[in-house]
Amino acid sequence: MAALLASALLTTGLLAIADDRSRDDELKRVIDRNTGFAHMTRGMNMYTLVALRSCVTEADLPVLTRLLTDRDHVTQLSAASVLADLGGEGKRALRQALAAPPDSRTRSVIEDALREADSPTYRPIQDYPLTAEERKRIRGCKLPAPPK
Repeated sequence: MAALLASALLTTGLLAIADDRSRDDELKRVIDRNTGFAHMTRGMNMYTLVALRSCVTEADLPVLTRLLTDRDHVTQLSAASVLADLGGEGKRALRQALAAPPDSRTRSVIEDALREADSPTYRPIQDYPLTAEERKRIRGCKLPAPPK
């Protein structure tokens, strides 16, 4: 009986890790699909942030926090900006990540996001002025399949 319970807990834990990785990958795809290019350089832009922000809720705070340590700088920038946009809980997650960042670049990304969010001219991501044509260009999360 104990072996069965241990096996069930291990399986549940592995499935939770797989779900987390799947969500990480989904949000990275959203970032990649909405990344801009200028002067042969890949970068985050308004579309990247609007797309990512439209895909997340406060339930995604742990995922976005993990993305702060991603190797890809655009992913780090996008995750930090969206965390800052998620209000008090997002800013708290950024401050906790700032307590022990793995490198100076990550520290800089987090500090910049917090500074921008505290600026008197800060505009929430969902309030960015976009035309209907611009909104069509945004490629967000996959929609769930309709019920049958």
